[in-house]
Amino acid sequence: MERIERNMKKLIWILTGLLAAALLMSACAVAPAEPAEATETSAATEAPTSDATEEPAAETAAEPQEGGSVSFSLTTLTGGTLDQTVFSDHKLTMVNYWATWCPPCVGEIPDLVKISDAYADKGFIIVGVLTGDDDVEGAKKFLADQGVTYPVVAAEGFFLEQIQGYQYIPTTLFFDSEGKQVGDAVVGANSYDDWAAKIDELLAQVSE
Repeated sequence: MERIERNMKKLIWILTGLLAAALLMSACAVAPAEPAEATETSAATEAPTSDATEEPAAETAAEPQEGGSVSFSLTTLTGGTLDQTVFSDHKLTMVNYWATWCPPCVGEIPDLVKISDAYADKGFIIVGVLTGDDDVEGAKKFLADQGVTYPVVAAEGFFLEQIQGYQYIPTTLFFDSEGKQVGDAVVGANSYDDWAAKIDELLAQVSE
């Protein structure tokens, strides 16, 4: 009996190690934070930590308005403006937190570009949020090289508030037309097919 218990403990340790290894392969650690609510995970290699990017400069106000909506205005990495209408103009907004130093983050960008194009006429949009990454110029070049056309901002204001409590990137959140989170956070990189299935599910949910 004791041998069986020892073997079970060994098995548990092995399985725990395998899960940790899987996490290290599909996401990257950012600055430690308080534990968040349960999330869907795929996720992570440890990577350097840093504060939210300082550039580009932006207004970071994100104040609740009547009806529970939010108000904010941010400058995108390409010099445009992103405000709360990104939510009201779409049924579902996918917010993807990423960094140039995180291999799983940059690895899924090509699939996110395809997703953005494929779902553009379905009331869906992606917003990229550069997180814990001071290499803004490098990020701009990467986005141009990858043909990313969806808006990308620094982790400031409203979007910085939403990532509090999460320790790994990529982390992806979804919001409805009122700026309210839909479903659980998804931690870790995913394939085109996995994202498409998730987006189809949530679009159906917000369209009910």
